[in-house]
Formats: sequence, C-alpha cells, structure tokens
Amino acid sequence: MQPTLLLLVVSQAFAQGESTSLSSECVDDYVEGFDYFPEKAQLDHALGFQLTYHLNYKVLTVQSPLATTEDVADVMVLVQCGTPAPSLEGEIANATVITVPAKSIGSNDDLALNRARTLGATDRIVAVGGSGIYATEVRQRWESEAAVAIGESFHGQPDYEKLLAVAPDVLFLSSASLARAESLHRARSLGLSAVPSMSWMEPTALGQAEWLQVVAAFLNEESRANSILATIKDRYQELSSLAQAQTSTPLVVWLDPATQRGQWVVPESNWLATIITDAGGRTPWTNSQGAATRIVTTEQILGLSGDVRALVTTTVSMREPRTIGGLMALPAIRDSRLFDVHRRSRPEHNAYDWYESAVIEADKVLEDFIALLHPDLLPGHEFRHLRPILVGTEGSESLQ
Repeated sequence: MQPTLLLLVVSQAFAQGESTSLSSECVDDYVEGFDYFPEKAQLDHALGFQLTYHLNYKVLTVQSPLATTEDVADVMVLVQCGTPAPSLEGEIANATVITVPAKSIGSNDDLALNRARTLGATDRIVAVGGSGIYATEVRQRWESEAAVAIGESFHGQPDYEKLLAVAPDVLFLSSASLARAESLHRARSLGLSAVPSMSWMEPTALGQAEWLQVVAAFLNEESRANSILATIKDRYQELSSLAQAQTSTPLVVWLDPATQRGQWVVPESNWLATIITDAGGRTPWTNSQGAATRIVTTEQILGLSGDVRALVTTTVSMREPRTIGGLMALPAIRDSRLFDVHRRSRPEHNAYDWYESAVIEADKVLEDFIALLHPDLLPGHEFRHLRPILVGTEGSESLQ
C-alpha cells in the first residue's frame, strides 16, 4: 500500500471514531518510514517502565521502580506483525523481540490478567495463575477450560508443560527482582515471549495504574488505555487536592503479619503508603527513598497508641483475634477501627477483587480512604474495598 493511500485509510478510521488500533492485525504491505503506532501511551507517573516508539516497533524497558533495589533493566522490542525487526545493537543489543499485537495472553499475575480484561481482551487469555479469580469473565475462561492454570506466582515456577501446550503470544510473569528472575529466563529459553510484571513496587497509586499501558502495548491498545487512565487520573487528582486541603492528617497504620510472631510488615515507599498521604492522612514509616516495605514490632505500633485513627490490612486472617495478638490493646482496634480491603470477595473461590481491580481503579481506592479519614468530604460514600472487621459496639458507626 502506498504511503498516501495508507494515510487516507488511517484518517478515515479516526474520522469514523473507530476504537480499534490501526495495527490490530498484521501488515500486508510494509511501508518504510510510516508510523504504525499513531496512538502513543501517555505516561506521567510510572517509574518501573519506559515505552518509546520507533515507527514500526516499540521499545519497552522494565526496571525496579525503587531506587534501593538492583540497577537492572529488561529491554523488549515489540515489532508490528508483518514489518521487519530492527537490528539489535546499541541500547537494544540484548533485547527480547516480541511480535505485536498479541492474539493470546498468559499470566501468573492476576494484575496483568485484569489489565487485559479492562482493555477488552478477556477472550485472548489462555493461561491464568490459579482458580482464585474474582472477575467473572476471566474465571469463566478457566472454568470452561479455555484457559489453563499454570500455578500462582507465590508458589514458585509456573507449569512450563502447560505453557508450551497453549504457547501464548505474550506471557506476563510476576517478578520481584530482575536480577533473580529465574522463571522469566527459563520461559524465554523455552521460546516463550515472557514479560516481567512488577507493578506492585510502584511508589504511587497512579504509577501502578499506568502499568495498564504495559499490557496495552502488546495489544496495540494504547488509545483505549489512554482514555481509561485519563478519567482515573483526573478524578484522582481532584479528590487528592480536596483531601490534602484539610487541616487534619489522621494517622493510619497499614500492616500485615510478618513470618515471625509479634512482627508486622508495613509499607514504606510503595503505593500503599502514598495513597494514605494522597487521602489527606499520614503513615508512621513512610520513606520515599526506602524499601517497598519494612518490618516493625508490636511494641513499635503500640507506641503510637491513641494517635492511630485506623488500621488497615490486606490479610484475611486478621479477622481472627488470635492473629492480631498484642495489638488488641490498641484503642483503634477496641473501637472497631480495624479494616481489611476485601469487601469485594468470594471466599469460596479464594478470590479477592483487591488483587485485581484496585491497582487500576486508583481513584476508587482513594475515595474509600478519603471517606475513612475525612468522611465529611464524601457524604453517603459506600465503601468499595474497605470493610470494618472485629466490629464491636463502640466507635464504629461512622466508619462503616
């Protein structure tokens, strides 16, 4: 196809308001010098990846969002199907080459699967981590055997035999470290197009939300992702400005039990810490230059005593007093101000929406925390994720 004619086709597509990408299929007649990705990802907050565009290919670079971890980057070249791959030299000398758009998706990371669902690509999912899936459409893929279970990320290596049987065009693997990403390297050595997924380390909620663009890049759906994220960002900024204008900054302890009894994992520089600040609150151990989390003792938390407005946990077992242990002495717990984030859950399936949609819907998460800390700002708000646990008779009515 000649450049002029191709440009005319593109113009007509945009004039008609088509939501599908120009490059949703393979290119039949490659035109050198033509931009096959007219819609670029609009990124403002993510620190864990960069995405650049080069006419017929994109360069996706993933690295740890935290400055305190290893200085290692993973580079991928996403080449539009039907066009030539670039010479792998210079900054992309050791890059992994992956053809886009992906027609099939696999992942042991629920976050990546929900991003695919959000982008309208549920029917492309052929491999999931396990059966603990909250999103109905994605769970139906597994129940109907349209998608195989390859093993949840926290259980170690995925089932490579199942992966090779379905051979997804792109495979998102949960990663905590690029320097020690055994499953990523193993999958690639088997010919699978594996991509590290480590958005949980992002220091801001909007940074984590922008990882929607990582999945979108493999689907050529950046335009759709831009539209979704623009709505979320605008609402988030509006809410945050409203909350941070308040004179009070209530103290919130976000914690989960550590391996050793009497110790707790608390956020230090990840998005869980900063979303409290954005909601007009504060956390005791926030450190923008620190690690994602740190370990503190029961005694350290008890030292905060009556200053604690609320405690929040992601651990389901915190509904049991024996898990809380010595923290039962805190006035906030005695007054029913302990919350978890699992209002939207299906315990019978071990499925919790917090691990799927919360990382995208940053604005809705922020609404919950503003309603918790500054209820007068959002009168009548119904919590989407937060729910009080160990509810007693004192001090809980205004927080439920």
